[in-house]
Parts: sequence; C-alpha cells; structure tokens
Amino acid sequence: MDFDTMLRDTWQTTLIFVSLLVFTRFLDKTQIGQLTFYEYISGITMGSIAGSIASSDADKFWSHFFDLFLFFLLTYLLSLFSIKSRPLRKLFEGSPTVVIQNGSIMKKNMKMMRYDLDELNSQLREKGVLDISQVQYATVEPTGQLSVIMKPDFQPLTKSDMNIHLPNPSFPVELIMDGQIIEENLAKEHLSHTWLITQLTERNIESPAHIMYAVLDSKGQLFISAKGSKQE
Repeated sequence: MDFDTMLRDTWQTTLIFVSLLVFTRFLDKTQIGQLTFYEYISGITMGSIAGSIASSDADKFWSHFFDLFLFFLLTYLLSLFSIKSRPLRKLFEGSPTVVIQNGSIMKKNMKMMRYDLDELNSQLREKGVLDISQVQYATVEPTGQLSVIMKPDFQPLTKSDMNIHLPNPSFPVELIMDGQIIEENLAKEHLSHTWLITQLTERNIESPAHIMYAVLDSKGQLFISAKGSKQE
C-alpha cells in the first residue's frame, strides 16, 4: 500500500467514524439500547453502508457517503413522524402482546408471534418467576423484553403496605470526579468549597485531588471514594 492510498483510507475512515458519531447522536439512545425490530435493522444497515464507504474507491466515496446520509435522514424523519402519529409508530415499532393473563398462557397470541414456551419460561426465570400461575399479566414489549405483573398475593410487601412513609429520594449529585471539583453541581446544591473541604478534612483527606469520586447520594448523604484502595 503506497502513501497516497494510506492517506485516502485514513481520511475516509475518519470521516465515516465522525459521521456515525454525529448521526447516532441525532438518532438518540433508542439506536443503542432497547431496540425495536425496525431500529435493529436500521442500525445494522447504517453500519454496513459505513463499512462499504470506508473501503470504497475515491471516485465513488462521495456517492456512497450520500447514501449513508440519505439513510440517516430517512431514519431520523421517520422517528419524528412516529412521535406525531400513533398508527405509524405501531406500524414500524409494533405493539405489546399479552402472553399470560390471570395465570393462563395466551396460546393464540404466542402462536401469532412465533413465541415458544421455552423462550417464555427463560424470560420469566430472568424476572425471578418460576410459577406461571402466580402471574397476573405478562407482556412481550416491542423491544422483545418481557414485562411481568404478579398477582397481588405474590407481590412483594412494600413500606406503604405497612403504613411506613419515607421522604422522596433525590437524584444523586456528583461533586468530585477524578480529583476535579464539579463547580456547577456544587453551586446548584448551594454548597461552598469551605463545606466540601471540611467534609474531606473530617475524613482525613487532604485535597480533592486525592478523591476518585464524591457524590451526594439519593438520601442526601456524602459518599466519598478515595483514589487507591481507601474508601469512605
């Protein structure tokens, strides 16, 4: 391989790499987690087109790159239309299907989906369910995941059932990561550097630089993990 070919391959591959990062960012998280059938096919197709472009001849590169951009644009537009139109969303993403109702297996629904008992039992075990008769409803979501609602007698006892009321948890707030104080989070919580340094001093930690991770947890308590093996 001569230098010109290496240079061409380098910028082509780099451009495709950056483009995929940008495209998938616009397509949002549904392209990388809990994929529906359509999204799964879309992701594979974009990857296949990108792979072909990276190794294509220079004279065909921009033509193939336009194909990738066009596919991204169509996928993006379809996602926008799907948000606005429920019938279109159901057409491309599918709808949930009940496979267990009141402890009884819905054979007709399973047959229509080509969903067998082995797969059902496997997904139930993943949910910690061993007895189908204990299930009120089990639904196969468009992503292929199984949602299970147990009968009331088999649902875990909660604190509200015992008339125990706890304050609502708050979202964890990161204050230090890899030795760096996250100023915006500190200000958002109306906390000062003096308060933070005092908390570290009480734990015999000299500087934020010695902290790998510090966070106000969901209960408002400060959790600190120091660099190395020491944890607070």
